[in-house]
Amino acid sequence: MAEQASTERFLVFIERLGRIIELASGGVCVVFCAAMFAVTILGVFFRYVMTSPFEWTEEMARFLMLGLGFLAINIAVRRDEHIKIDFLLGYLPPVVAGFLAWLVDALIAFFLIYLTVKGWSMATRTMMTAGTVELSMFWPYLTVPLGAFLSLVQLVLRALGRAVGGLARAGA
Repeated sequence: MAEQASTERFLVFIERLGRIIELASGGVCVVFCAAMFAVTILGVFFRYVMTSPFEWTEEMARFLMLGLGFLAINIAVRRDEHIKIDFLLGYLPPVVAGFLAWLVDALIAFFLIYLTVKGWSMATRTMMTAGTVELSMFWPYLTVPLGAFLSLVQLVLRALGRAVGGLARAGA
């Protein structure tokens, strides 16, 4: 009985931690999306209406889109809504389908680890600044390892939840 209660507390903890990460990164994504929209509208307005374009709007919108894309990956990973071809899984025995799901998650984890390490190296070694915006390229580059790391955390939390939940169901 105590073991089942601790298992349930662990599953609740995993769910809450994943939700907190999702909400935080989702909030940043909303801000980035709104800023990207505002900067793009501003750029279009000044280019075509005022005929005096700002030079920085295109570059800033690109950086915001980069950040939005990489930070949103973890939300798709948490919800298991990333791009995949799963029509074959319905035709396979459950054991094989489960094994393939774990194999795909392991491959994704290896890629995310690689992306985190290489992205961090790229961000910390850059000495460049953006062309029109006086911004160190460290900040746009930082979204790559940050997004990959948060996605890796969400992937591990999802795998732990499946494993602990499966063990709890098997023991019940």
